[in-house]
Amino acid sequence: MLYFWRNCGLSLVAIALWGCNQGGSLEDSFAPDPSLSQQPTVLGNGSSRTDLPEGFPPEIPLYPEATLIQSQPNSTVWAIADNVTQLEDFYRETLAAESWNIIAKAPTTDDFQQLVATKNNIELSIAIPIDSAPEPEDSEQAVVGTTFVLSYQILNVQPQLNSAEPLDSIAEPDNVEPEIEPTSTPETEKKTPEQIKDLIALDVFEDSEFQGSLTISRRQFARWLFKAHNAIYGDRPNQQIRLATDTNQAVFQDLPSSDPDFGMIQGLAEAGLLPSTLTSDANPTTFRPDAPLTRETLISWKVPLDRRKALPETTLEQIAETWGFQDATEIDSRALQALYIDFQNGDQANTRRVFGYTTLFQPKKTVTQTEAAIALWYFGFQSDGLSAADVRP
Repeated sequence: MLYFWRNCGLSLVAIALWGCNQGGSLEDSFAPDPSLSQQPTVLGNGSSRTDLPEGFPPEIPLYPEATLIQSQPNSTVWAIADNVTQLEDFYRETLAAESWNIIAKAPTTDDFQQLVATKNNIELSIAIPIDSAPEPEDSEQAVVGTTFVLSYQILNVQPQLNSAEPLDSIAEPDNVEPEIEPTSTPETEKKTPEQIKDLIALDVFEDSEFQGSLTISRRQFARWLFKAHNAIYGDRPNQQIRLATDTNQAVFQDLPSSDPDFGMIQGLAEAGLLPSTLTSDANPTTFRPDAPLTRETLISWKVPLDRRKALPETTLEQIAETWGFQDATEIDSRALQALYIDFQNGDQANTRRVFGYTTLFQPKKTVTQTEAAIALWYFGFQSDGLSAADVRP
């Protein structure tokens, strides 16, 4: 819950993007100006869609009784009388009900987190406060409420002919030879490489779910990891990962048995492939399903399924002798173990196939859906392995 005061003539202090002190910090944007009178502001009196900037997509849901405070192209600031929990619950439930694909929720500053979702060709970002701002000394003139930012971008899509329009009605210039359209173009192949097609054919994910350049969440990667592995080893039941039943006691506090992905994520944890209290009391008790997947997490989860043996203890010296990463000291110990084994996989190493040649691993860098799919296209160690192409029907 945040507190707001009048500043620079605005009824609310907007998020730093619109702060009156250009270049100031986020906290400075919320600080009261002692040289101005502090008048209470009424939040949540509501704004209609007629107040929205031109081009604002009608598909984007608006919080009930939210007040439009400020707008710029592709971005709007809103105020509500409710708290942060109510705000996030509303958007999670509404986006899910209206068939939006929630990608990730990650901190953007110390005070805000970003909820990202896509639908059709729209990518929506919702900046939500994390912690409460400090209460001012003169709290009687402060107003309790929450501001948040809705921003969006229109993703590039390939133009398509209207299927209802007869082809004969499309006029061609005179004296111009009609061009023969190729069955595929380099751009098309780049957007849908064979590796992605192979995984779609195995029902690892649907074509509509795949958004190549977008960051993949931990939940989504765990689901793809489970499905890709079991699909590639479909004729080897003794090597498949078992689904957990909803009667099993939840390993992660933020992943109850009612969660649609519980069976797969819990199954991976019960197989010892995800760090949890089942493998060590020192491991976290939460899964953070909507947090973005990082490079070190991808390697830590994937390599054990390639090697099918316990990962050995690994030193920084061994990583220096193999990969030679300059940022090895920043890599988690479990990821170091996985990287050491991954190096021994030669050209089929996940690190080589996904990230190419690099002397920096960047362990905390987020992973795109395309990078995740490339990693999941092949399982195996050295000469013993299978790809999605090998088993594609």
